[in-house]
Amino acid sequence: MREFSGPTTPAPSDVVARLRAMLLGLTPAEARIGRVLLSDTTAASALTVNELAECASTSTASVVRTARRLGFDGYPQLRLALAAQGGANHDGGVPVGADIADGDRIGVVLTKLAAFESEQLRATAELVDPIALEKVIDLIRAARRIDVYGIGASGLVAEDLTAKLNRVGLVARAYTEHDAAMVSASLLGPADLAIGVSHSGENPGTVAPLQLARSTGAGTVAITGAARSRLAAHGEHVLVTAGREFGFRSAAMASRTGQLLLVDAIFVGVAQTLPGARAALERTYAAVTSHPGRNKQP
Repeated sequence: MREFSGPTTPAPSDVVARLRAMLLGLTPAEARIGRVLLSDTTAASALTVNELAECASTSTASVVRTARRLGFDGYPQLRLALAAQGGANHDGGVPVGADIADGDRIGVVLTKLAAFESEQLRATAELVDPIALEKVIDLIRAARRIDVYGIGASGLVAEDLTAKLNRVGLVARAYTEHDAAMVSASLLGPADLAIGVSHSGENPGTVAPLQLARSTGAGTVAITGAARSRLAAHGEHVLVTAGREFGFRSAAMASRTGQLLLVDAIFVGVAQTLPGARAALERTYAAVTSHPGRNKQP
């Protein structure tokens, strides 16, 4: 039985960020509703359930279901949160997640990027269920071997995770190339754990090895921005991250923020509960800082 992450009650100020993060994983009808809500938050908050259903060419039942998917008891609660979000977006500051224009000066670019990154971190924290995260941490602590698959920017995240796990004495390795990942997955067994990292959840270089790892009996975890993706389908445990693309930002930039937040949370959780982790950190730190000539001037 797969475990999906998701909060029970999102903060009203995070409704738009949550919608953007979940859009890829919604059904077609739910996605149409989401796009209507995102097109004009203030105007959408004034729509009745029937009006919103008509605008999205769907049923009122789909509207109610979408509200519940977002963590609300029903559509009235979602409308209130949308109204609050709409007011927050007109406070005269830099819009959160605003696109970077060609003529923006670098100081404005920096401010917009900082706001955007903050949005991704907050949205990911809202999306991830702490109970599901704790289960993944337990699996990592108990695994004989941990193989992490990621291609491109997600490969950098995979390498960051394995480097951190190695520092506390766990056997972990990142695979950032398809063939090597498939060889790795074919050798896993029930005592091992495979983790796939892909924002879209559709990269064959990550999906195929995670699928193969599951067939060998290994535990599987999917870290993705799309809960309905092929990667998520092969993960026994799914952690959904935020990461909206816009303007100059590629997926490599937009998705990595949420992924790295999860990596840090996993590492801290493992380090807090793994016997001998603190001693291992001290030993590895001493090993890399005591290298002869490390502090010598050129």
